[in-house]
This record gives sequence, C-alpha cells and structure tokens, in this order.
Amino acid sequence: MKHIAKGNTAEILAYDENCICKLFFAGFPEKYARHEFDNAQAVGRLGIKTPRAHQFIHLDGRNGIVYDRVVGEELASKMSGDDEGTLSDWMEKFTGFHWELLEHSIDDVMDYREFLLMFADSPETIAQIHELSDGNCLLHGDYHPANVLVGKDGQLFLIDMMNVCKGPAVYDVARTYFLLGNHPCWQQKYLERMPYDLDDLTPYLNVISAIRAKEMSH
Repeated sequence: MKHIAKGNTAEILAYDENCICKLFFAGFPEKYARHEFDNAQAVGRLGIKTPRAHQFIHLDGRNGIVYDRVVGEELASKMSGDDEGTLSDWMEKFTGFHWELLEHSIDDVMDYREFLLMFADSPETIAQIHELSDGNCLLHGDYHPANVLVGKDGQLFLIDMMNVCKGPAVYDVARTYFLLGNHPCWQQKYLERMPYDLDDLTPYLNVISAIRAKEMSH
C-alpha cells in the first residue's frame, strides 16, 4: 500500500481507490486502536462530516482502521498565512464547525471525567475532576486545526477520534483553547467566537494542564 502520511501513533496508507488505512505502529495497544474505531463509528452515526470507519483490520502484526478517503488539506495550513482577513474567515468556519459538533448529544462513548481520571496522579486533581459538571454533548477531545480537513469544495471534515467522549460543551472548548496555546492569536480569536469567557474555562484548564504530561506520555 502506498504511504500517504505519518503521525505519532500510526501511518496513513492508500487502501483502495476510495479508502485509506490508518495503520498503527507495532506495539500500539489493540484496545486503544479499537477504542478509536468504536468512537469513529459512533460519531459517524450522528451524520457528522467525517471519514466513515468501515472495518478494523490486522496487517503484518499491526492493527488498522479502514476509513473513507477524503481528499483535502489540513485547516492548519489554511490558517497559517499572514493575511488577517483570510485567518478570520477560516477561524469563523473552525469555530462554527466546532459548535455544530457540540450541539449533538451522544451516550455510547466514554464520559470525559473517566478519560481525565486515567491520567490523574494526585488526590487534588482527582477531587477537581469529580467536581466538574455533567453533560452528554459530543466532545472531540482533540479539536484543533490539524484535525480538521478542508475538502475541495471547502467543506470541513473531522478526523482523529481517539479522544472522543461525552460531557459539557465547555470542556471541549477548554481543550481547544489549551491546544491553541502555541498560537496566541488563534487562541484569542477562537475564544472571542465561543459563548464562554476565560473564567468559565478555568476549572477545566486547571485539570487539563495537570494531566497533560502524563496524557502525552501514555
């Protein structure tokens, strides 16, 4: 199969004319690969614009997921130019797409606090997680411009379902705000367009910051 791209946990290969295979590296736990597959199918059932997950496969001792092939460019590259008007236009689409996702309810995925507790290693952080709000909004958990593809017709497509969970919308907004930290301009423009202020995000940001190092090493 022809190599298309490479990430932290997997490489993307051409599978056939209409599909690609996300083939996880050797040693990547099967339970996590299957977790992504289950998440992708759950999100697909909601009718969200995302490559459909067709099947879970084993290839040369590695686990993989066969997805629809979407021809597009990462939104991050569209937003990286110097033109302020272009950035604002794409940021408007980025935030609008996020809010469309958050308007969906979902039940058959992990609760976001369960996800956070996987990486909490202090009594203080565990207590903070238990104090966070309930919710059943669809949360992507890793929503940033590199996980949004722009198709040839300008439509946006969501990718990377490893961290999908359910909870209050404000948590996912806090995650995105945190993930945009290397781009303060993007971070500011994003928050300006969402119905929360920094005080709303702070309890979630405190927990996200506390677990981040362990989450990234997992």
